[in-house]
Amino acid sequence: MKTLFSIVFLLLTLTIEQATALAAPSVDRLLQQQITAAPLESKPVVITFDRNPTSADFLFLKSLGIIGGQVLRELPIILTKINANQFNVLKTKSGIRSLYANHIFRAFDSQSNKFIGVSKLETDSQVTTRNGGLPVSGKNIGVAYVDTGIDATHPDLKLGENVVQNVIFPTAEAPLNLPPEFIPILPVENQPMTDIEGGHGTFGAGVLAGTGAASGGFYRGVAPNAKLIGLTAGNDAGLSTFAIVQALDYALVTQFLYNIRVCNNSYGTTLADYPYDPLDPINTATRMMHDRNITVVFAAGNDGEGTDKINPFSVAPWVISVAAGEKQGLGTPAGFSSRGNDNGTGTDTPGQPADELASPNLRPDIIGSGVDIKSTRSKGPGVTNVAGTIPVFVGANDLSTIPPAFLPFYTTSQGTSFSTPQVSGVVAMMLEANPLLTPDQVVTILRQQATPMPYEERIVGAGYVDAHNAVRAALILTAVPHPANLFPSDDPNAPQIIDATDDQLGTTAQDIRQGRFVYDAVSNQVIYTLTLADLSVKTPNMRWTMTSKFGVTDVFVTASVEELATTYKYGKITILATGTRNQQTIGTVDSGVIQGNQIIIRLGLDKINAAVGANVLGTTSTGTQAQSQILIGSSLSGGLLLSSDIATGSDFALNGQPSPEPTPTPTPTPTPTPTVTPTPTPTPSPSPTVTPTPEPSPSPSPTPTPTPAETGKFEERYSGTINVGENSSEIAFSVRRSNLDAQINQNHGNQELILELLDGNRNLIATAVNKKIALDGLRSGTYYYRVRGSVNRAVDFTIKSSQGR
Repeated sequence: MKTLFSIVFLLLTLTIEQATALAAPSVDRLLQQQITAAPLESKPVVITFDRNPTSADFLFLKSLGIIGGQVLRELPIILTKINANQFNVLKTKSGIRSLYANHIFRAFDSQSNKFIGVSKLETDSQVTTRNGGLPVSGKNIGVAYVDTGIDATHPDLKLGENVVQNVIFPTAEAPLNLPPEFIPILPVENQPMTDIEGGHGTFGAGVLAGTGAASGGFYRGVAPNAKLIGLTAGNDAGLSTFAIVQALDYALVTQFLYNIRVCNNSYGTTLADYPYDPLDPINTATRMMHDRNITVVFAAGNDGEGTDKINPFSVAPWVISVAAGEKQGLGTPAGFSSRGNDNGTGTDTPGQPADELASPNLRPDIIGSGVDIKSTRSKGPGVTNVAGTIPVFVGANDLSTIPPAFLPFYTTSQGTSFSTPQVSGVVAMMLEANPLLTPDQVVTILRQQATPMPYEERIVGAGYVDAHNAVRAALILTAVPHPANLFPSDDPNAPQIIDATDDQLGTTAQDIRQGRFVYDAVSNQVIYTLTLADLSVKTPNMRWTMTSKFGVTDVFVTASVEELATTYKYGKITILATGTRNQQTIGTVDSGVIQGNQIIIRLGLDKINAAVGANVLGTTSTGTQAQSQILIGSSLSGGLLLSSDIATGSDFALNGQPSPEPTPTPTPTPTPTPTVTPTPTPTPSPSPTVTPTPEPSPSPSPTPTPTPAETGKFEERYSGTINVGENSSEIAFSVRRSNLDAQINQNHGNQELILELLDGNRNLIATAVNKKIALDGLRSGTYYYRVRGSVNRAVDFTIKSSQGR
């Protein structure tokens, strides 16, 4: 009997220990380090419960000697201080989700509207009609903006107008002095100026919802009629966990008062420094926001290439992660934009409510404009407010790129901090167009409608944000062509630079349309051809420059309309001791002429070789760029050169003798619109969605009418989701070659999906073996990929499809 009792007691003890272990809180490694280093000192802690703390919880904390702290109203969080003895008890306490230190996170500092289709959206009559006769502009959609604060005295960001609330929290910028009791947070509201020491928040708020009042609408935000709720969580020195969770809690408390549907977050760290933990207080808060129908958008980070560089808060399945790229040319991803670990092995649609244990995708969801961004300048001191005068940091100098009259109100910066509010603005417009969208539906539409790019998903996600098609999809309207073709052309006669229309500051004579760089082997010259919108309106003091890099040297040619004549010069870029790029003119080009709307300049290879200090024949020139400028002042007496338009493009080779006439650049076919239904669970689209491929293809999008005579190989990608309870998803596509290869990849990989090929009548032709289909002898026409399977959780899939040999 004694032996039996001992066995039962042992089993009971083991069961209790196992239950305790299962219920043990997630413990932050920084907190553990702080406690170990100074066990007798009290350290700030964020205690996250698995439900709102009760009076019994407060009594328990007081019994440990934790006599007071700040209690959040919606989030199950207490902010307080603990020592080593208290920590050792709490880390085994059931009912507590996590224990985290008060981290300090970085703000991610480091024309776009036309590049992402906002300008075309504003003039889209179908959208305007469907939206009650008014253009979509994010009207009355509340956006919680968690940052360094907002200067709501700025003409573009007025308190009581587009800034409906501006809040400071007790621990945002003050030393941590906890109360002697457990008391609720007391925010200080309706503050005209909360961006006292930063500028970061004001700048990003202008990107999202600035009215452009101080610039006559020129520097307007993406969604100028959205309503901003400024939530101060730090300054240039960083944003603390204590302040961030207070800000997120305030957004939940006032969600219905301000119709908060979007939450923008441009701060964070790296996976290497802060491993992803769904139980961490910030991820707990953003998941609760998602479940309450608030779309949360996060910056992917500014740490560039490498393992575990992406922001851990941005990879949570219930938030949208945004990378940064250029706002012109091919939208090239910025070198500083954090790369993901892979192309995604988790899910972007965790359900409603979200599965907190859903696997994250350790890569961005989408990319937006984050280089050389112009936006609102705060009156207060701060790095963001002065970085534009030091162009080595932000890529452009305020003094030469912003008109003098606008300089007090606007500045230049860059980073995923500012591509993120661009995407948040697009989300606000989508929600104005269709308020019934859920966060899962929002991210699905954004990814499906993104402009395809020739990069891996770990770099750009699904592609460049397309505001026009995203809003049309939200309204269940058919897709239109993407605002830009971001695939470099394989045609040697195609222009390297293609720029958006009407994106210049000045007249149409400064609106760059195309730039072409060609090596003519017969004359041994490089021919530079710049096409402008309308050169008939050129005036004195206008200048146009074309530049490209030969090895490490940038060589440029210029055409300048001066008071007495038009001159054509060439030179190279040098770097001054201050870090400023300087145009060093060397001499006169071989020839230059203006013909119609084109400027054509010829420069001998001998002059380029001399400027570079090496023979460049047979090499490839990189970094092609075109810029139009206007001189404020006189070319005789000197003045200020102001940038009017700038565009970048692809490389060109110095070999062969290309055709003197360029062939037309193909226009991408619009991505078909997904079907959106106002249900808590997003409905997958049966329509094809073209997503980026690792290698650029000669024809990035299918042409509308298949023709049997077409030859050559091309690749396409299609993506979708199989949700629980759905049997299959179909994707229509055009077969234009007799050979077809397809392969399906999926997340989660342990759910069985079957890929099938159907003909135009939906008759089964082939079933994938080892996830692959390979067929020859197909006739041109419409076919369908069908993906089917019975799943116990939502599964995202991608089909890589190639035709031809």
